[in-house]
Amino acid sequence: MSITHNIVAPHTPRMGIEERAPDFVRALIDSQKAMGAEVRATKPDVLIINSAHWVCTFNWHVTCQAEHVGHCVADEAPELIDGVPYRYRGDPELGKAILAEFEADEIPCAPNESLHFQWDYGSWVPCKYLDPDAELAIVLIGTVLSSDLDECVKAGTAIRRATDTLGRRAVFAASCALTHELVRGPASWPTEERQMLDGKFIEMLTSGHIAEAKSWFKEYNAAVVGEMGGRTLATFLGCLDEASSPPYTGKQYGPYTQSSGSGNANIALWQA
Repeated sequence: MSITHNIVAPHTPRMGIEERAPDFVRALIDSQKAMGAEVRATKPDVLIINSAHWVCTFNWHVTCQAEHVGHCVADEAPELIDGVPYRYRGDPELGKAILAEFEADEIPCAPNESLHFQWDYGSWVPCKYLDPDAELAIVLIGTVLSSDLDECVKAGTAIRRATDTLGRRAVFAASCALTHELVRGPASWPTEERQMLDGKFIEMLTSGHIAEAKSWFKEYNAAVVGEMGGRTLATFLGCLDEASSPPYTGKQYGPYTQSSGSGNANIALWQA
């Protein structure tokens, strides 16, 4: 079992600068910190983040830098995250292993080795709260517009194989919301129907009903208007092996919260 935890970690930009965060996201920040502390206590080697905000058109890009250094700006909201510095270790060996598995499955891919690459806030926000002292190596994976949900599930399975091959104790994080039909008004909630559907999906995951979650996902995703077309959550599902033993168990950390019409929750799954 090389992926020790599969998690969903929201990233609304209003979480970014904690001292300026509005009240309605503070519980989301606190629960992401708590989730990070419990995950780090299991001594993983690396945090793999599939960010809904690192948007790639055709290829699955994977970071292969030995070190990540830069400043994060939220391009869509620079008034909220305006150039915050970061420095984390990378894991080029794992990045290349993931790419090798993508190639084996004929998933279009390419390495990101640019020394000038700057993180999106969907990568930076979870890192800040899950790993505040930069203890873990980080590998980032983009979300690909040309991929369909089936390819995303396939990519998740390839990511799991790569961690198995290297024996890395990895945490996979889907950095995204659940329902995501955005509206103006930061404190706006999703519709009641979509909140209920999100709750059903969370319950499936945390109770270990992975096969059922995978089977229902396309219907669920269409109904809730998943972020980036549900691609990031589909990759998360692909990282889960419902046929393996022991079965998955899980936990929602803190409350389900709103942000501009989206639904957000910190969720972790593991095999006991």
